[in-house]
Amino acid sequence: MAKLTTTDKQTIEKLFQMGGGSVLNFTNRTFAEFFRDDMNVDIYAPTYNYASGSKANRLRGFWQVASDSLVAKSIDRMLNYIDTQVAIGTLKADQFSNDLIQRARSIASRLSGVVPAAPASRQPVKPPAEAHNEALARLRDKMTQLHSMAPQPRGFAFEKFLNELFELFRLAPRGSFRLVGEQIDGSFQHGHDIYLVEAKWQNEQTGQGDLLSFMGKVEGKAQWSRGVFISYSGFTPDGLEAFARGKATRIVCMDGFDLHCILSHRLDLAEVIALKVRRAGETNDAFASVRNLFPSQVF
Repeated sequence: MAKLTTTDKQTIEKLFQMGGGSVLNFTNRTFAEFFRDDMNVDIYAPTYNYASGSKANRLRGFWQVASDSLVAKSIDRMLNYIDTQVAIGTLKADQFSNDLIQRARSIASRLSGVVPAAPASRQPVKPPAEAHNEALARLRDKMTQLHSMAPQPRGFAFEKFLNELFELFRLAPRGSFRLVGEQIDGSFQHGHDIYLVEAKWQNEQTGQGDLLSFMGKVEGKAQWSRGVFISYSGFTPDGLEAFARGKATRIVCMDGFDLHCILSHRLDLAEVIALKVRRAGETNDAFASVRNLFPSQVF
């Protein structure tokens, strides 16, 4: 059981908006995903079933069972979650008291055994634009770290990275899922369209065969479904040319350079996708580099 005092619990519950059984703006699905992805915890396991079993009570049950260090980590990760949600506009900065934020950081520091910094300097909640740019910088660092990983874990980490990127740009992502006979790396919503995602990080460029295979997955879904094929190493010129000579495309493509430009030059991911879709509609070319989509930019 974590060493949380009554005052500690009141502070955290107020900050994380735990009235009425809710926690911040989490749904049941995103609450489970947060604890699974950020904490490696199944928050809906029987271990954490407390009182009504609501999200707020699940969190209280977690406090009763988890160690000091794990509860400290959960507080830190949830504070990071607040920063990101403020950056993308799904939570408002004025919902959160700077005093409560600093108190929560002190609680996490105490539980983790770290001596907190002097409380004299209170850090205000950053404005949305600044917080958004910091979130982009964190994702850029994550993408850099992927280079040093072995292929298989890098593939899973790349999918998670992309999910965070889509979340930052408010594209309502869903993680990888399996249907009968096929694996989908994820999906997101752009306007009224649903996009399936294929993600690859491998040494060689992606050829026509993989493009055709993904196109088949997209064509097997509803007519309003589209696809984005993200290949970090890019695509073979011959494969793209052969693919464009076939039937009309319902997919667009992105490479590692596109991702780098979005993160480093602060491009709007939603705008990048929209421009790629327009170019594909005009030319049937599934891939157009951001170099060509933003001719006035110097990359």
